[in-house]
Amino acid sequence: MPGIPEPLPPAPSRWSLYGDVPWRLLMGGVRACPSWLEMPHIAGWSLLVFLLAGSQRRAVLGNLKALLPGHSRPARVWLAWRTFYQFARAAVDGIRFQQGGRVLAWEVEGLEHFEAAAAQERPVMLCTAHMGSYDSAAAFFAEKMERHFFAVRLPERHPQLQRLREEGLRRMEHGSYTALYNSSESVLAVELLRALQRRDWVALQADRALAGLTVLPLPDGAKTWLLPKGPFALATASGACCLPAFVRRLGHRRYRVSFHPALLPEHGIPRAAAAEALAARWTALLEMVIISHPDQWLVFEPAFAP
Repeated sequence: MPGIPEPLPPAPSRWSLYGDVPWRLLMGGVRACPSWLEMPHIAGWSLLVFLLAGSQRRAVLGNLKALLPGHSRPARVWLAWRTFYQFARAAVDGIRFQQGGRVLAWEVEGLEHFEAAAAQERPVMLCTAHMGSYDSAAAFFAEKMERHFFAVRLPERHPQLQRLREEGLRRMEHGSYTALYNSSESVLAVELLRALQRRDWVALQADRALAGLTVLPLPDGAKTWLLPKGPFALATASGACCLPAFVRRLGHRRYRVSFHPALLPEHGIPRAAAAEALAARWTALLEMVIISHPDQWLVFEPAFAP
């Protein structure tokens, strides 16, 4: 039912894509593989996972069909494989970043929007999407800021993979950067609201609503986005501006972070209407960015209502 969190699925197998065994194998392979052999290995394994991961492949193809209805099926299949490949490259880069520090090169686009948001008195939320190496970008920018930076992420479905994730993220955390896990929406909302009131910065991914999150269905022409309600409700409750930021992989260990003009919640209307209006402006920008780089949107679940 719209607006109601879906029940969490049972814990997946340790050997599934949502378990810890594939990630442990990946981490071991990254340590053992010379950098110059990465590309052919990643391409081959991405193709194998693409062929075996039926539900994820169908989800990516369905999302691409909703966003790119004019593309032929062969073109969408190519983009779907490229999505698996880009995810693998970003995952390997993230592991290298956690293991060895500053191995990634960053470019920044739209820095004036970042500086304008930082200069104002209003609380700031970074709204981003599942693109590029999200955790590495958050840790990188936290070092450049004078405020504390909280990056929110969903806990992994398997507890052993969650412990593995926490170990890796702890290597990236420092005095100005903290990763938070959305294990309870109500508790997290209070914590984030307090952080925004202190003028700390908060980063949230606002492009998909997985099981356990409250869903905001947003009609958009022939499709209906399934968005997480939390980021937009938090922005309207706190009066924060939403600073859109997208991470895009450019090449070997190279990324670009693009900032866009801040989105402000409307005043003088009910909060629910203000949250929906803010979500509509966000998705208009999100869709434009995804269509420009469709293989960089790393969402492997249905993002639209059937």
